[in-house]
Amino acid sequence: MTKSTPTPREFRTLAIEAARLGSAALSHGQATRDAISKRIPGDVVTEMDRAVELRIREHLSDRRPNDRIVGEELADSGSGATGFEWFIDPIDGTSNFVHGLALHCTSVAVYDSERERWVAGAIAVHSDEAVYAAAAGDGAQKMLADGTVIALDATPAPGNPRLLGVGLSYDPDVRARQLDDISARMSDYDDMRSLGTAAFALCLVAEGVFASFVETDLFVYDWAAGALIAEESGAVVERPRGLGRGPIIAHGRRSGEDRDARRR
Repeated sequence: MTKSTPTPREFRTLAIEAARLGSAALSHGQATRDAISKRIPGDVVTEMDRAVELRIREHLSDRRPNDRIVGEELADSGSGATGFEWFIDPIDGTSNFVHGLALHCTSVAVYDSERERWVAGAIAVHSDEAVYAAAAGDGAQKMLADGTVIALDATPAPGNPRLLGVGLSYDPDVRARQLDDISARMSDYDDMRSLGTAAFALCLVAEGVFASFVETDLFVYDWAAGALIAEESGAVVERPRGLGRGPIIAHGRRSGEDRDARRR
């Protein structure tokens, strides 16, 4: 008997489980948060990043042994025979984490490589135990620590300042171009914020807090879950081609816009 393929909702449940396990590992783990430099100055990793990613990988491998798993810190694993691929960012906002700032989260998303579509994703915010999640075609939700579930709508409240969320590269040449781009965009916004975590920033677009978010130098695990969550909340999202490195631009809805009209 052939085992049926999980539905997007079932994949979402697994993504939520994995993201929450990662956040729990961050809370109770003993690994150090001392920064280790990676590619260029400012881009760092900690032993905790690797410990959290390993915990998530163990859970996904147990539940979906033939899926491919791609993470920010460890080598790819799994045969990928099913056509489903998981993308993990164990601590999005590592620089915040090493400085003791609360703005960091754990991101998990699954991609159907045969249909070339994102299926589900979840982001666990460590500071307040909230989880943002989405399943393809089923909208996006925010789950609070007390069990309350809120349907997300990427429409900023009328009268609130229009905030542009931005992210900056560690590469100084790329960062200089990004700053010029931000300056050119600001005429449509009242203020801007840079959180140091693209995943959480995309959730804030989904929640209607940010009117838009832009960052031009991201890897797939940075945006995988957040982009789907924003899109399923009604935002328009521009992703890099394929699964590569590149820009993410997410625009929420203006008050009065129809969600379905923006998807067409």
